[in-house]
Amino acid sequence: MSATDSMPLPRGLQFPIFVLAATCAFAGVWMSVPLASVLLTERGVSPPIVGLYAAAVWVAALLMAPLTPWLAGWAGGALRLHQVSGFVSGLALIGLGMNPSLPLWFVFGPLLGASSCLTWTTSDAIAGAMAPPGREGQFLGIYQTFVSAAIGGGPAALWLVGVRAEAFFGSAGFMLLGLALTLLLREPAGAVPSRMRVSVFRLRPVALMMLAPSGAAVLCGMLEGSAGAVFPVQGLTLGMTATAAASIVVATGFGNMLAQYPVGVLADRYGTHRAMLGCAIMVAVGVLLWPLLAPGWGIWPVLAIWGGAAGSIYTLGMVRAVQRFAGPARALGMAGLNTAYLTGGALGAPLGGLILEAVPGWGLPVALALVALGGGAALSWAALRRGG
Repeated sequence: MSATDSMPLPRGLQFPIFVLAATCAFAGVWMSVPLASVLLTERGVSPPIVGLYAAAVWVAALLMAPLTPWLAGWAGGALRLHQVSGFVSGLALIGLGMNPSLPLWFVFGPLLGASSCLTWTTSDAIAGAMAPPGREGQFLGIYQTFVSAAIGGGPAALWLVGVRAEAFFGSAGFMLLGLALTLLLREPAGAVPSRMRVSVFRLRPVALMMLAPSGAAVLCGMLEGSAGAVFPVQGLTLGMTATAAASIVVATGFGNMLAQYPVGVLADRYGTHRAMLGCAIMVAVGVLLWPLLAPGWGIWPVLAIWGGAAGSIYTLGMVRAVQRFAGPARALGMAGLNTAYLTGGALGAPLGGLILEAVPGWGLPVALALVALGGGAALSWAALRRGG
């Protein structure tokens, strides 16, 4: 029984409270991401082992995402699974905060990856179910604005508490605060069905209709994965200082946060297909322009616009999924969206690194521009072909 059974919140407060809860959850998880790598390195762990730990976390998340609809049905709803996974994430973060032996890192890390992935996938499903018809872009734009702020602000919190094992307790505190806020909410209608009965005949139309949303998620994951891992390296080759190169991620994240709401409103007004193509063009122009401006100050607004356009592609895919699906199909669509993003992110970073090494200079910018333009045009066509 939720808290709302005895003391319900007004309906107009459900969405803002949930956005605040999701913001806390995302901040807690992303605060822990750079913390783990730095602490393991300071303990003398070799770079391959640090990379293996990061891969274990990603693989656990990737394996868990497609199971979200069934686990939510088993748990009693998306909100209940969101609460359970948030609690497990908090426990995993507390375990890491105890500065355990290296083998236990490979227990708590994948546990955090799997549970935080469920927190994310259920969060998207709940936000989508709360968005009113015809205003999906606006509501999901607000949601993604705060999520983007949490993803960027979580690591920034380390500036205040310091890079030490006890900082994991702060991450757990954010997660558990988000959990506490969700106790004020009720399960939104349409997030996931009570039971998932899926056959090949039901999966086929969902898969066809997911071409645009999941393609957008893969494209966004590849772009953001490549930018986060490879853009700083490219910045160093262009004459930027180490501090400036590291700040590239901050600039793209800041642009991502600012772009979500206006892009969502544009999608409601002009259609997701137009908004998606526009974002793809801005990504292509930005990735070709910033190397020309580096290392001067002019790169920062360009990188911010690039980050906003790239990040908004995922939001547009989410809007399409919410608009096109209901019931079991929506649950499958949202799970597919998250899985597609994780897949794109896992591919984007290593492929970007290989291109940067194989074709120095303009190889990476040209490749990303072509991917953005080709992917954006294809996704825009797919979205238009199936209803705008």
